[in-house]
Amino acid sequence: MFSKNQQLTLGAEQIDKPRILAAKRNLLLFSPPVHNQLPNPACNSLNSSPPRASSFLFIGRWFRFGVILFLLLSMLLGTAGCTASATTISWAPATRFIPVETVQTIVAENSELNPQDLASNVLAWTVNGQAGRLVIFNFNSPGVCGAEGCLYAAYLFKNNAPPNRVFASYLNPNLPPKRPLIQAVSDPSKTSDLPCLQVQQQSKNGMRQLFFCFNGHQYQLANSSLIELPNQKK
Repeated sequence: MFSKNQQLTLGAEQIDKPRILAAKRNLLLFSPPVHNQLPNPACNSLNSSPPRASSFLFIGRWFRFGVILFLLLSMLLGTAGCTASATTISWAPATRFIPVETVQTIVAENSELNPQDLASNVLAWTVNGQAGRLVIFNFNSPGVCGAEGCLYAAYLFKNNAPPNRVFASYLNPNLPPKRPLIQAVSDPSKTSDLPCLQVQQQSKNGMRQLFFCFNGHQYQLANSSLIELPNQKK
C-alpha cells in the first residue's frame, strides 16, 4: 500500500513519461505520434527518370519537325521570291510601240529576210527601266528559226540615241501549257537598271529556268536551275 503522497508522486512521474501504445517486433510507437509526410515524387529517382527521358524525346521530335518545316518553307519562299514579281510577256505588233522604219532596221540587223515584208509580222513587248525602255522582239517568222529554236532579241531605247541590242538568243517556243517562254522579273540584287529576264526551256530532264540580268551593257546569264516535271519523275 502507498501513502497518499507517494500516490501523487507516482502519478506525476507517469504523466511526465511517454506512454507506450503498442509494441510489436521491438518497434515502439510513442505518443504523441509523428505525422509522416508523403515522399516527394520529384526526389524519387524511379519516378523522375522516365518523365525526364520522355520530355527529351518529345523535345527532340519537335526539333526535328521544326527543322524540316523550316527547310520546306525556305524552299517555297525561295521559289516564290524569284517569281512573285514576274510579268508574263504579252506580244503585240511591234509597230504599235516603235516606228515601222525602226522595225525594218532591226529585222535587217538580225536576218536576211526582206524587212518590208516582215516588219508587219514582227511582235514586241516593252517595259520601262531606269536605263531606258526595253523592247523584246519576236520576229514571228520561220525564216529566223533553226534546230535550236527561233531568234528573239531585245533592244534598249534611250532618248537621242539609236537602239542598242542587249539580248539575242535562239529559244524553243514549244512549251507545256502554263509555261511562259519569257518573263520580266525584278533584279534580286537591286543593282540593275532594267528588269531581269526569266526564260524557260524544256529539256530531257525537266524544265530549265534561265535568268538573264542586265550588267549595264548587255544581258548575261545570272542563274540556271532545273525543275523536274511531274510526268518526268522516275
